[in-house]
Amino acid sequence: MTGQDFPALLETFRVPGVVVHWRRKLLDGLFPPGCPLCHVSVSGVHTLCLDCLDGLPPAPENHCLRCGRSTGRPEAGCAGCLNDAEASDAVYFAFQYEGLAARLILGFKFADRSEWGVLLGRLCWERLGRALEWERPEWVIPMPLHPWRLLGRRYNQSALLAGELACRLGSPLVTDVLYRRRRTRPQTLLDAKSRRDNVRGVFRVQGSGVRGRVVMLVDDVMTTGATLAAAVAVLKKAGAARVIGVCLARVEYEVGVNPLVEYEVGVNPL
Repeated sequence: MTGQDFPALLETFRVPGVVVHWRRKLLDGLFPPGCPLCHVSVSGVHTLCLDCLDGLPPAPENHCLRCGRSTGRPEAGCAGCLNDAEASDAVYFAFQYEGLAARLILGFKFADRSEWGVLLGRLCWERLGRALEWERPEWVIPMPLHPWRLLGRRYNQSALLAGELACRLGSPLVTDVLYRRRRTRPQTLLDAKSRRDNVRGVFRVQGSGVRGRVVMLVDDVMTTGATLAAAVAVLKKAGAARVIGVCLARVEYEVGVNPLVEYEVGVNPL
């Protein structure tokens, strides 16, 4: 096994299905499932109560439909991407990053709630499934983590989300094509310009399998769009025919304000 294989191995490891099934049966008997957000009893695991489900925020509206950047109104291509051959071809968001959706994503990403990937994958599919089926991606690729960060977090939240969407689409989850060349500073701690500098040249594509394919790139949250744009660019340079970005949520970014920062540094625990 090479160093390149290591992230893919960690991201795709799964406990045998029979173990998961009986473990879930035992836990449900001892501890009836509750809503992940308010803890009232619900009908099954990976389920929100009706009040929390109704309280989820809508999808964002005022952004570029091609690259995802914030705009004054919905646009099918903005000044930042209209003439850029290496920009994404479409970007989809399930939620505005606020309220209950933000709580779920923060717990999923930073509070070791990897099991919430099933719930968030289903919620994302309920919002975006029809559009994603229309896009018909041939490969589903998660935004990669650097191996050291993957070891620290123990799972790639984007890979878990991408796996849920890939199953519903009937498309393969591909984790051995897009890699990070180096470890970078956490994007949540940086302003917009520093984010672009931080991810410049950080991604690379392994092999030539992406050439001519329609690819869906999955990430959890988009703020300035710097990470997504950098990853899309290398996929396009490698010959991808079309790259669609899918993110759980879009953050309304303001200079000097980042709602993810307080949580990651431990100021605002879930």
